[in-house]
Amino acid sequence: MNPAHALTPILDLPEDQIAIRLRGIANRFGKVTIHENLDLDVMRGETIGIVGGSGTGKSVLMRGIIGLRQPSEGQVHVLGYNVWSGDAGQRQALDSKWGVMFQDGALFSNLTVHENVLVPISEHTNLPKSLASEIADLKILMAGLPLSSAHKLPSELSGGMRKRAALARAIALDPDILFLDEPTAGLDPITAGRFDELVNELKETLGLTIFLITHDLDTLRDACDRVAALAEGRVIAIGPLDYLRQHATGWLAEYFGGPRGRAALGLVGG
Repeated sequence: MNPAHALTPILDLPEDQIAIRLRGIANRFGKVTIHENLDLDVMRGETIGIVGGSGTGKSVLMRGIIGLRQPSEGQVHVLGYNVWSGDAGQRQALDSKWGVMFQDGALFSNLTVHENVLVPISEHTNLPKSLASEIADLKILMAGLPLSSAHKLPSELSGGMRKRAALARAIALDPDILFLDEPTAGLDPITAGRFDELVNELKETLGLTIFLITHDLDTLRDACDRVAALAEGRVIAIGPLDYLRQHATGWLAEYFGGPRGRAALGLVGG
């Protein structure tokens, strides 16, 4: 990665090297402004970590990218397409090019793991049921779950297994981009570390671009190429984790300077 490209939210790169391009994004809820004139580029093939304090709109920003809530202002381009252009056919095609793992997994509680993974396959393809079922089983295995879990309900799984089931569903269609919202929240350190390793393996295997929202400094250290910090309605800092640590001010300095931050960052040479 070119160091110059690592340190600016707007990259001087051809369109075909950019997975996500945000320009002039504003998100407002009544009189409350969450984002104002926010710019960000995400390179194809990178894992970018998104951090920010409570209320900085990390999930709101993601929802605008994946078409769940239109920003009040600005342009959202994913893989060269305008997400909010109003072209229904284009939007349907884009939906199959990204996979999303929401913060709580968002699995259908009345469906088994296998049935949950089948949902996007059934919605976006016309594959024979037998082939679709085989693909669902493969994704379950790729997410690190045994096939014995395929016919269990989410309530019958541990927290870590539910995260992996949600991940299996997110990669069901071999997406180009994977969105992960607090993927290790609530997991013990060992399980969280294994999940980070799995995400890295899937990135290499599937050639993914990963947009990862997290508070977990270990995940930022172990899984992210760059980190973008949100505050004051925009991206206030971006770059490799060690760069952000060395140049942190304000909220970011407090974030890195706490006991957990010092413990994690001590492992990256600080």
